[in-house]
Amino acid sequence: MTANDAYVEPHLTWRLLGPGDVQEVDEFRQQLDALDDSVLSGVAASITHSGLHVVEGMAVGGWDAYASLSAFGISYVAETDPPRVYLMGGVHPVHRHQNIGTALFRWQFRRAVEWRDEHRPGQPLWVGCYAELTRPGSEKVPRNFGFVPERYYYDLQRDLQRPVRHFEVDGITFAPLDDAREEEVRVLHNQCFAPLGGSDVTKVDWRHRLDEATFRYDWSFVALDGGRVVGYAMSGVDEGGGEVDEGGAQARLGGWTERFGVHPEYRGRGISLALMSHCLTAMRASGCTEAGIGVDTIDGEGIKRFAADLGYATRDAVALMSTVVG
Repeated sequence: MTANDAYVEPHLTWRLLGPGDVQEVDEFRQQLDALDDSVLSGVAASITHSGLHVVEGMAVGGWDAYASLSAFGISYVAETDPPRVYLMGGVHPVHRHQNIGTALFRWQFRRAVEWRDEHRPGQPLWVGCYAELTRPGSEKVPRNFGFVPERYYYDLQRDLQRPVRHFEVDGITFAPLDDAREEEVRVLHNQCFAPLGGSDVTKVDWRHRLDEATFRYDWSFVALDGGRVVGYAMSGVDEGGGEVDEGGAQARLGGWTERFGVHPEYRGRGISLALMSHCLTAMRASGCTEAGIGVDTIDGEGIKRFAADLGYATRDAVALMSTVVG
């Protein structure tokens, strides 16, 4: 590649990023996180440590007249079949509204296609990025390039000082989780998340979480059709939630539902609402002042109804947007 290959647009001075730029990029990401109060830096961190890799020539930075890094774009490649490329990046607020973000996205997208044409000619290429739904306009740029939402990731929060609406389902009973059903719940969890690309949780990892001090059996429930587990909700202490006293110590508990699913054959019957109403009621009875849950779904409208029925408010919402280049 030549220096010209790194040109993105005229407002900043652009060059390809290399190993010597890692610290400056990390510091810039932290700066953006502080300025935007954005969850995308956490998403970027998880991608960085996920085993995906950055191919030479697919990371670029732009510096202002004072030699300060002001924008960057890094593309992470998963050499799957077909291959996948995740586009990540950011622009300093001072330099926004100058179409720098659009130009940067265009550069990344073009480089992803060029990489495919060189290394996987003839194969379809999946290209994805993340958009923060609580920031108006964050979806606009990828939509202009033909990207559409593929998955939604919501962090929901509920004030438990308000009463919890109770739900039941005809023919389904609900019971606290116990060790006797540990393996059946683990198998169901893996079954629920395999179609979403999730890797199986091993018996060792599953048991390790149940043994941690923050896990709460009394806040975790299963849905039963006779003796068969058809749904589960596993909860623990939200170490970042609840109220704190003047000294900064946690004064009251916050609860977090961390694993949650319903057997595919039993969806659409309200089992998820009933499971969560049991969890929320148990947390409230234990003195929790708030509860949270993270939801991974393909149904953006469905999760809005779920949240409204249970009294949750959206804390963070991110969409995975994607397109396929033939």
